[in-house]
Amino acid sequence: AWHLIAEAERLAYADRDRYLADADFVSVPVAGLVARDYLARRSQLIAPDRTIPAVEPGTPAGAKAALADTLTPDVPSTSHFVVVDRYGRAVTNTSTIESSFGSGLMVNGYYLNNELTDFSLAPERDGKPVANRVEAGKRPRSSMAPTLVYGPDGKLRLAVGAAGGATIPVQVLRVIIGVIDWNLPVGDALALPVLFAPGGTQVFVEKGSALEAMIPALQALGHAEVVARELPLKANAIEVVGGKLRGAADPRSEGAAVSE
Repeated sequence: AWHLIAEAERLAYADRDRYLADADFVSVPVAGLVARDYLARRSQLIAPDRTIPAVEPGTPAGAKAALADTLTPDVPSTSHFVVVDRYGRAVTNTSTIESSFGSGLMVNGYYLNNELTDFSLAPERDGKPVANRVEAGKRPRSSMAPTLVYGPDGKLRLAVGAAGGATIPVQVLRVIIGVIDWNLPVGDALALPVLFAPGGTQVFVEKGSALEAMIPALQALGHAEVVARELPLKANAIEVVGGKLRGAADPRSEGAAVSE
């Protein structure tokens, strides 16, 4: 399962690095990226017994072929909270000023952000413009992924989000998989280890977790660069089970769940 998750992450981050940027400046093929036929084609690239040798961005409907990939990493320092009331009204909120204390400059009692670092600092690559390049009045690409999951009956099933820069989507992913696909209580899903495959050939696994012992197995499937390292563990979530709310935070974080 972790091999399949790694492959899906590699494909997703390849598309992210190619296409995602401020939609006021770049034509982002959102509908094409989430279209069922496109996702089906991308999933066919994944094999259960071997890795994809070289991951490339796909070509979803509406994509502009003239864009180049970005190589700029995200800097993690963000906050996230989830609130659900007795009526099922939910808020999942991620907020950031980028690095700790942002730019380090304070104005009228609050710190200015340093979100400029979320842009791709190289405007072109191989003669092609980078979607997330710096431009006046433009918003930088963000990894924030506050998520609400609804059941077939239209009722709230899960509210989740995380902090941690570019690892936010994979932190959220493992909670959704744990709760929805593996039927784990939300606390157990949040305790799952983190695997981060940001494209290319690198796969990072949470140091000291059960995934570290799986490195030889992942390498045997063709993942040549599997590295155990400290990863952000800053997700929190609330699930709705039988009309009752269950809240939890990653047990390795300083987060907590409270009720009243």
